[in-house]
Amino acid sequence: MRRFPITTLILIAAVVAAVGGWMLFAKSEHDRYVAVDRVNRSRSEIRLSYTLQHTSGPIAREVWAMRNIDGHSVASYTAVDRKNMKATFDEQITGYDVTFLFDKLVQDGIWELETRPFRGSSALLHVVEISQVADKSSGSHRFQFSDAHYIATEAGREYHIHLDPHKPVPDLVNLQSTSTADPRYEKIAEDFEQFGPARFKATIAAAKAKLLKG
Repeated sequence: MRRFPITTLILIAAVVAAVGGWMLFAKSEHDRYVAVDRVNRSRSEIRLSYTLQHTSGPIAREVWAMRNIDGHSVASYTAVDRKNMKATFDEQITGYDVTFLFDKLVQDGIWELETRPFRGSSALLHVVEISQVADKSSGSHRFQFSDAHYIATEAGREYHIHLDPHKPVPDLVNLQSTSTADPRYEKIAEDFEQFGPARFKATIAAAKAKLLKG
């Protein structure tokens, strides 16, 4: 009686399984490589700018500027006094500090905030600018405001008048109002001013000291 070639069948099945597994694995690896290569080739830019205009005092203007271009980050600071003397520096930022700042600013509402009427203290004018490029998509936003603490804590109230067609005169006694205070403006200012490693902050302090000495 002729024996069924079980050993040969097992070997054939093993080869078929190995070839099928390799083909499946090779496809998934190829797809993953294509996806990673697409990300690596994608253009990525983050640009942030924060300007403080001083209405009094020896320093007239301060500017923080940060950018991350395809993973390479640079931060700069410039201070200008009333005589137009300038102290400025750039610093290469290792790690993800600029990306973390961008994420924090987005979380705190930088894309949603708009220019506010200049109320409260007029000692400072804040100008915020942000732009982003991600592959083929891009966007930018700019707004300004004066007293960040005033906007965060007071900023007045907004009254809403409902005009009823069945009543000739609106009820001005029972007006509904909402607060226009918004703490996000102060958070945005703090995010910028608290940015950077110790060396970056120390250099900012030294630049200010140089201008204050004249």
